[in-house]
Amino acid sequence: MQRVIELWCRDHAGEAPRGLTLGVTPEIHDLAWPDRTLIRAVDRDPEMARSVWSGDPQSVIRADWREAFLPPHSIDIAFCDGGLQLLAYPHDQQRMIENLAHIVTPGGFAVFRLFTPSPVVEDVEAVLRALEDRRILSLNHLKLRLWSALQDNPTEGVCLADVWTALRRLVDTDWQELADRLQWDIEHLAMIDAYHESAARYHLITLGEATQLFSAQGFRRVSTVIPNYPLGRHCPTVVFARD
Repeated sequence: MQRVIELWCRDHAGEAPRGLTLGVTPEIHDLAWPDRTLIRAVDRDPEMARSVWSGDPQSVIRADWREAFLPPHSIDIAFCDGGLQLLAYPHDQQRMIENLAHIVTPGGFAVFRLFTPSPVVEDVEAVLRALEDRRILSLNHLKLRLWSALQDNPTEGVCLADVWTALRRLVDTDWQELADRLQWDIEHLAMIDAYHESAARYHLITLGEATQLFSAQGFRRVSTVIPNYPLGRHCPTVVFARD
């Protein structure tokens, strides 16, 4: 993401970009932006804006990503860190990208870190066995593998409550027993309770499916970065340029 900012600045000497992040991701706000940069965020949750955003609270726009919330061509670089799967596929994701095409200036960028499904079909029992064998490093890695294992297709997605239910197969009472077996911190493991009885669904799509959605709205994929951390192949950061 930092390199995209530097690329834009190289091609626009003396100018300051107009940045946008979908969601109030503080790490994006805290990148090395040039002086005079205007950085805004879009999020519907006022509590998240108050507790997480590291910028000016007045720079947070309370709006739906799928709706027009800024004038045409008013953003030079838009970022989204792992948020595309929050929207239903394909229609809501398509609406959001169509909105981005409206507000990102020609020659600007949209940079997305995706969560993609595993190309190798893996069932829930295989994931749980890997967990019991202590071959899964953290709750974040576990969730990523269970999302993929539980999703039959991106249109239906995966219900977060089903992720919680799947993990409960390994424990009869509370999480302490499992945390002890895994040698995980109990507070870390218990964060999965945020999924309990949640009706929210995630919709993981492939890099190819994401590229098709963006291409249909006048974006072209210019680079893809695969991180080298465990399961990084499921978390590519993709740079799209607005034609």
